[in-house]
Amino acid sequence: MTILTVAVKYLQGRLVASILTSVSIALGVGLVIASVVLARGIKDGLVAGATDYNLAIGAKGSPAQLVLGVVFRMDLATPNIEYTTYQNLQQDPRVELAVPMAVGDAYQGFRYVATNGAYFAMFPWRRKTFSLAAGRFFGDDPPNAPGYEAVLGAEAASRTGLRIGDRFYEGEEMAEYPLTVVGILRPTHSADDRAIFFSLASFWGMNEVAQKATVKPLTAVLVRPKRMSDLPSLHREFNVAAETQAVLPSSVLLTIFNMMATAEEALTVILTVVGIIVLLYVFVSMYSATLERKREIATMRALGARRATVLGIVLVESSLLAVGGGIGGIFVGHATAYLAASLIVARSGLVTNPFLFDALQPAVLASVILLGTLAGVLPAVLAYRTEVAENLAPLS
Repeated sequence: MTILTVAVKYLQGRLVASILTSVSIALGVGLVIASVVLARGIKDGLVAGATDYNLAIGAKGSPAQLVLGVVFRMDLATPNIEYTTYQNLQQDPRVELAVPMAVGDAYQGFRYVATNGAYFAMFPWRRKTFSLAAGRFFGDDPPNAPGYEAVLGAEAASRTGLRIGDRFYEGEEMAEYPLTVVGILRPTHSADDRAIFFSLASFWGMNEVAQKATVKPLTAVLVRPKRMSDLPSLHREFNVAAETQAVLPSSVLLTIFNMMATAEEALTVILTVVGIIVLLYVFVSMYSATLERKREIATMRALGARRATVLGIVLVESSLLAVGGGIGGIFVGHATAYLAASLIVARSGLVTNPFLFDALQPAVLASVILLGTLAGVLPAVLAYRTEVAENLAPLS
């Protein structure tokens, strides 16, 4: 019989203890995998949502509120600016793209976002692309002829149950201005999955204050300069103006990431403690098993097994427990990440694919196998040093 065969038979002989040990390893590994996958997903979602545009121009106020409200729809919208701000940016030779945004009320918790076709246009520098799962994009209506056509993000369509051709409105006061679903977006794994998009003309038509206003309101304008060297002048110009501010979304991201770093440090400490506990559990399990079968080991030695063979059997047992727990932990981790991601997506839409497999999983599995094997070294040495004569003595 080979060392592997003997090790497997030993594990089968104490099946319950072996399963519990592997489950403990799987839970520890699962916690590590889920934590890393979720943290990475949230960061990717934030980066994808904020890095397409270099400036967000809105009314004076909190820079974080402007970015969180307009880009991520995670905060209340800032006060309005005038539509002429967008028109001036369109004519500015320093600007490659300016996208007007008006963020308003919501339907069943999914935020209304008014914009134009430029928001969905494809550019080489875009980190995310928009494509339709069904229907078409809404038209860029003239201000005096709103079409009240809506395009739904993937999550918004799924949760509300709206389909192409459906008409909807929120509250009886909006019954006069129902929106018609003309398109449904494919998932982008961003806040756009939870948005309901329509034209600026439709937004102004639904808003009584905007209807009466001579100069139509906007919440913000997202800007991409032609050259990065133009960014400082644009930033300074709109910050000096009395009515507007220009915010670098990347600076807000940096603040958020710094806050996340503190939480990640605390989580690292917790994961380290969990890892130590799991290793101790493996060690105790293997140590107890070695003590219980000293007589069997002595019998093997008496029948001609070498000390190195006995050492190898115990190390292989420990490695097999680590392999089983590590593989199980990877699946447990991704399943946990999926459940947690579903909850986070329902509130923010920021988590990317929780089932993405990359270099993380093999690295974690290799580390678990190595540490699991190391946990079995002392029990293996104990088995190696087992004396035949004293352990084959008659039982009293």
